[in-house]
Amino acid sequence: MREKIIRQAIKISYDKFKPNPYQRRYHYAFAFDGKKIIGFAKNNPIKVNAKAYKMGKKFNIRTYLDFPFSHAESHLVSKLLDTYNTISSDWSLVVLRINRQGKILLSKPCQNCQKILDAVGFKKVYWSIDKNNFATNNRIIELCQR
Repeated sequence: MREKIIRQAIKISYDKFKPNPYQRRYHYAFAFDGKKIIGFAKNNPIKVNAKAYKMGKKFNIRTYLDFPFSHAESHLVSKLLDTYNTISSDWSLVVLRINRQGKILLSKPCQNCQKILDAVGFKKVYWSIDKNNFATNNRIIELCQR
């Protein structure tokens, strides 16, 4: 099932991918309840975001208070908490990065985002390494070629 949700996240990310000259990388985060997408968010390193500041206050993350720009993971958690008031440990999170040229690259959650993910109880977190590989808890998930 994890390969299926990762492939679904990749497809949707490319559908939403619209490069611009001001942004070098695009991070996308998806929450799944089983195979169903229940949340989506992307980063915005250009525009200050009140929700990023709110997450900084809620989880005591100084960087988000000083530089309140949305990271895909923290933005997604904020949206999920607004919608559901809680995070289920059964949910999965898929994070991936696409560079301006359209290549999938490493998107392991930063230390601050990981702190938030741990605090809300996300246990199944998958992040991109490259177009054929994702990782979780220091284990590589090799995607079958199609």
